Amino acid sequence: MRSTISLLTILLSFTNNIVAEPDPVMIRLVDPLDEPEFYCVDIPGFRQNVQLQSPLMAHTLKRFGSADEMWTMDYPSKGQIYASEYGLCIQAASAEQGAALLLKEPSDSRLQCFKLTKKGALVLVDNPELGFAVAGGEGSKAGGPSHLRRDIRLGRLSDTDATLTSWKLVESADSWPE
Repeated sequence: MRSTISLLTILLSFTNNIVAEPDPVMIRLVDPLDEPEFYCVDIPGFRQNVQLQSPLMAHTLKRFGSADEMWTMDYPSKGQIYASEYGLCIQAASAEQGAALLLKEPSDSRLQCFKLTKKGALVLVDNPELGFAVAGGEGSKAGGPSHLRRDIRLGRLSDTDATLTSWKLVESADSWPE
């Protein structure tokens, strides 16, 4: 009996240290701009043609659950944005305006540490004046019947229209795209 209780205690202590991966979300631009189906943070390419080495982009929302548009927030560590299908995190190329957003192995780099503000800006924790910013102008045609794309980079929030920097997390197909 005593050995069963000891084993149970050990197993419980291990399970208390396991951090479950939160449910993934889509990161959607609040303003649809020129795309009535909305833009979201996207990995270029699709399925077997996904381009993990290319900078991220804003792309027309596909169906909810598309692996190249799903992100796990604050995983594997607080502030990281994780593409669980690919085992990679979003990382800014630098802490400067115009820096590309790339996918990299999870690390303790501060360029992988982001926060969604109350105003919907996705900012670098150490440089909160810099956040995810979609390129202005018109979207360009992308694969798919009505799909558009735009570049996405770090932008200085004070110099960038809020329609290009305000994001929301879409947590389920029930709330997609709204």
